[in-house]
Amino acid sequence: MSLFTYISSKLGSWVLISLMVLAVSCQGGTNQPLAHENIAEQAATEGMPEITFEKSQHDFGKITSGEVVAYSFSFTNTGNAPLLILDTHSGCVCTVGEYPNQPIAPGGKGTIEVIYNSAGRSGLQIQIIRVITNTAQQETILQVAAEVLNN
Repeated sequence: MSLFTYISSKLGSWVLISLMVLAVSCQGGTNQPLAHENIAEQAATEGMPEITFEKSQHDFGKITSGEVVAYSFSFTNTGNAPLLILDTHSGCVCTVGEYPNQPIAPGGKGTIEVIYNSAGRSGLQIQIIRVITNTAQQETILQVAAEVLNN
């Protein structure tokens, strides 16, 4: 008696079909390395970009509630491959990061402008902006602060 005949007589055809689908679906995977393995491989063969900021924090000082202020964080691609700024994230809609959409060549420079809207805020405000890149680190933290005074 074959394994196929034995399983179908004991478990029924619906279980057999389920097992066959599972067996076929498990063979469809790819042998692609995980993301961190891709980064290590790319670094070894092609080089990697690296983002270096002149400074990562800025204090706007005392501002009036409702005032909109901005600061440009300057950076350099100190790596040996093109740098891509993929996105910026902030924990508050009051803070926005504007970034270049084009690749930055090795040795190239750029800025990320952080705009802070103090409307509805008061007291010491500290905002964190996450800069997402194609570097090995993948994320760099920028920070702005202000003491917001009520009118």
